[in-house]
Amino acid sequence: MSICKKVLGLAATLLVATSISSANAADDDAVLFKIHDITPVKSAEGEVVGCDFVTTFYNRSSYTIRNATMNFSWKDEAISDVIEKEKKEDAAKNRRGTARGRSATERVTDADVEVMVEVPTIKPATQVAVKSRANTDRCFLMIEKVKHSVKSCNLETAKGGKANVGGGRGRGAEGGCNRIFQYVSAEDPQYYLEFKAVSVDAENAEREEANRKNKSQVDDMYRKAVSAIDTTNAVVSGIK
Repeated sequence: MSICKKVLGLAATLLVATSISSANAADDDAVLFKIHDITPVKSAEGEVVGCDFVTTFYNRSSYTIRNATMNFSWKDEAISDVIEKEKKEDAAKNRRGTARGRSATERVTDADVEVMVEVPTIKPATQVAVKSRANTDRCFLMIEKVKHSVKSCNLETAKGGKANVGGGRGRGAEGGCNRIFQYVSAEDPQYYLEFKAVSVDAENAEREEANRKNKSQVDDMYRKAVSAIDTTNAVVSGIK
């Protein structure tokens, strides 16, 4: 390899590293999320009736995110063009020059594919994966960039108080969450560098194990409390 190629390669590496570093520095207070593992769901007749997908969230902010619900939508440009054409044709036939309602295509399908996703509680510097399903046969749309908005959300500081986060559209926590939640596409280096390779099953198993430990601790505390009460009763009986 020539010296020129080595220099150019080194410069490119430094440029990418600088870009990633700058992006991380600018968006340190963020909850990154990516959509992956999009899988068509087929009926008994072999028709695609839905699309399973996984959303992985990585909380890089200093806030705990609770009770978050997000709306994801993908626009089908081809269907939108057909609907627009039908409405123009209908408007041309109407004396008022406007479409008389929903077009023929619009009555049987929507231009947008939408799905609501409930986000589990995410503490700072942690990651969770959520499996969801979109009721559509157009799974190919979900490969493209998603439009997202936060419908509900609670932000908590490290001390457990409500966070005062400005920016974004909407009021209160929703506006703050709209700013904090940042979509990461497969074209973004963070897609490969920021997220751990943890499956949904592994996440669920980890949660179940944590719940089992919590239940075990509660049961142990209950047994100790009962034992203490029995001991107290025995002492009282002895005094009598």
